[in-house]
This record gives sequence, C-alpha cells and structure tokens, in this order.
Amino acid sequence: MACMIGRTLIGLTLLLAIGPAHAQTIPTALTGTVLTPSGPIQHGTVLFQNGKTLAVGDKVPLPPNTHLIETHAILLPSFIDLHNHLTWNIFPRWKPNQKFGNRYDWQQTTIYDVLMDTPHGELAAEGMNCDMEWYAEVKAVSEGETSVVGGATENCGPRLARNLDLDPRLAQPTGPIIYNIFPFEMTEAELASAKTALDHNGALLIHVAEGAPNNAAAAREFDMLKGRGLLRKGVSVIHGVAFTPEDFKAMATAGTGFIWSPRSNIELYGDTANVAAAKAAGVKMALAPDWSPTGSDGTLAELNYAATWNASQYPPVFADRELVEMTTSEAAALVNLDHELGTLAPGYAADILALRPRDDRKDKDAYWSVVHSDARDVELVTIAGDTVYADPSLTAQPAMNHTEVCGAPKQVIARPATTQTFEGIEGQLRRALAEWGRKLAPLAECGQ
Repeated sequence: MACMIGRTLIGLTLLLAIGPAHAQTIPTALTGTVLTPSGPIQHGTVLFQNGKTLAVGDKVPLPPNTHLIETHAILLPSFIDLHNHLTWNIFPRWKPNQKFGNRYDWQQTTIYDVLMDTPHGELAAEGMNCDMEWYAEVKAVSEGETSVVGGATENCGPRLARNLDLDPRLAQPTGPIIYNIFPFEMTEAELASAKTALDHNGALLIHVAEGAPNNAAAAREFDMLKGRGLLRKGVSVIHGVAFTPEDFKAMATAGTGFIWSPRSNIELYGDTANVAAAKAAGVKMALAPDWSPTGSDGTLAELNYAATWNASQYPPVFADRELVEMTTSEAAALVNLDHELGTLAPGYAADILALRPRDDRKDKDAYWSVVHSDARDVELVTIAGDTVYADPSLTAQPAMNHTEVCGAPKQVIARPATTQTFEGIEGQLRRALAEWGRKLAPLAECGQ
C-alpha cells in the first residue's frame, strides 16, 4: 500500500497528544482528498470545531489559531452501520457446510447452537455483555464505523460509537430509531409504539424475507409486512433476499427503504437480494455487514465484498461512489439523520474517517480506493471532532488501549467507563470463550 498519512506531520501528532478537549476548544482543519456531495476535492480542507463541521472546500479561509493538519489521506464521512448484531462479533467466521432455505433453518441447527448460541448465552449469563459490546465497538471503529445499531441493551456506560437505536449522542431532532430482528413477533403494543415512532419521523429497521430467493416461507413475509401496516415511509427492510421486482416497486412507492448485506446472504443462502431490481425501482438503499460470523467484520470489509460482487455482474449494478454513499449519506437518510450524519458539509457532525489512499493505482479514483481498502488502511477516526481511533505513530498519548489489525498497530484513544484496558478485555473474553471451546475472533480478517 501507499505511504502512511502524516508520518512526518507534527501537527497531527500534537492534536492526538492533546486529545479531544483540544479539538473542541479551537478550530481544527484536516487537508487531503475530501469526498463531498459534489465529488472529490483533491486538495481539500475540512474545518471543524465543537463537534461540528464548519466548512469544506478547496479554498477554506481558516480562522485565527486554527490547528492545521496536512494529510495525504482520503477524508470521508465515517460509516453508518444499520445492520449488525454486535455482541456476536466476538465469534470467528462460521462456514456452514450447506446452504439454508431461510434463517429459521440454521437457527435450529445443532452446530449453530454449539458454536455460537450456547457460548454467547453463557457469557451473557456471566455478566460479560458489556465486555462483548466494548470489543465489538472497537471492531466497528477499526473498520471506519462511528454509528451502529444492534448493540447490547444493558447500561454499559458511555459507548465508543454512536448507538443510534440506544444512545445516538445527537440532538435527537427525529423520533426514535427502532431495530427489530423478529418484527412479526411484535406484540400489538410494540407494533403500536413502533408506528407512533414512525409518525414522529422515527425509523424502524426490521429483518424480513431472509432466505433463499425461491424460499416460499421467506417470500411470504412481504405479504406479512403489508398485513402489519409496515410497508411505509420510515421503515427499512433488512435482507429481503426473497423479494421480487414487483415487491421492490411496491417498496419504492411506499417510501420503504432497504438495507443490503450481500456477504451474509451469499454465505448462508447462496445468493443475495435482487438489488438491480431495487435500484431500478428507485428504492433508497444502505449497505451493512450483518455480523462477523457469516457477514463481514465491518463496513469497510463489506464494501470490498460488495465491490467484488458488483464487478461480477454484467453490467455492474453500482458505481463505486454509489456503494460508498450507501454506507454514509444514504444510510443516514434511512434513519432521518441525513441533516446531521453521513456527509462532510457545514453543520454536520464532525464524524470523519481518514483512509490511506491506494497511491499504487493512479488510474483509479478515490471511491475505488475506498471500496478496495481494508482495516489496515484506517488511519484516523473522529466522532464529533474527538479522535477515537488512530495509528499509534500519530499519537503521543499513553498507549492504554493499543491493539493490532492484520499486523498493523492501532490505538483506541477513547474508552468506556471501565477500569480495564482493551487488552484486558480481550484477555478476559479469550479465557471465557476457551471455557466453551471457542476462540476470540480477530478485529479483522484482512485479505481473507
């Protein structure tokens, strides 16, 4: 890969050494190749202060005392993950020796029970849900994510990432964001509450039609969706592998969104949703990794998988830029936060990802570089202007939470309210999993 960003940039080291308070009290500017709504700016600047982006452009006037950090990175809004099961991401990859008709099939197998369901339940019973959550959020941030759903519901103290369905750390100008795995098991009271949230500009993210394209049980769930009054704006369907082109047309008419998780679909069911039909119908779509056991370790890995799948289609369904926007601005729109997240623009949260560019491919643009990167290329991640993750070479802070991603040293700057270091939590999870014959999954499986 190309040279690391900021290796000789004292300014960036100073920023991280001083820490989040510095970023909040004086203006800070990052320079690099900036991905904006109108396209890349090769020598652009992102100026932010007090958690918000102040200006973005190629000629940004800098206020007095601005802390300027010149990078060679691709600067883009950090990723928004709208489909995950975070505490399960402690488990290594599961490679079933068969394809399943729908999700109810594999959830009832003995091998799933032995490899994941029972160990997960036992660790939760031992009070380790918050440890699993902390590990999973580090895993998410190491993939460039700063907003997630599907985490532990326990009071684990301050979270590393924005948990949009629990603690979004935003002004909350919209209604609540509800994440539901089994929407057709909702009680009438839960359904009424969800519809009230939708009436108040909230969002409902639900798993529907997860199974093989020709599976009758999975396909029937579209009618169940309509029957419960959930084919409507504010609802986003996760999976939808068994949906027909006509189903996607009905979704587009109703304003129902779609969340695509191709790797997990293909690994479990042998195929993925008909996203070409969804795109043709005009359905608004996001891309998300599902979970580590059969999906991807995080959004950056899922982007790479989606780009590879896309290249296998003739003609390709998406442009690289569209794939990136499905993890940023389009994802934000599905949860009615596109006025605050998912875009580098004035007034938006300063949630920024600095990604090492693929300088060895001068023939490709920045979007191609993003979708062909992996977790080793993540150089810096900020949430509301606070640095939460970075290369250790870019920080002079004490290495309380250092780790390694595919051989590349990394450091977690922020940490939750716990007396343990990240290394300590890793060790505790390894020991607990070993009691059940399991190993702790790595943060990433680069190149696998």
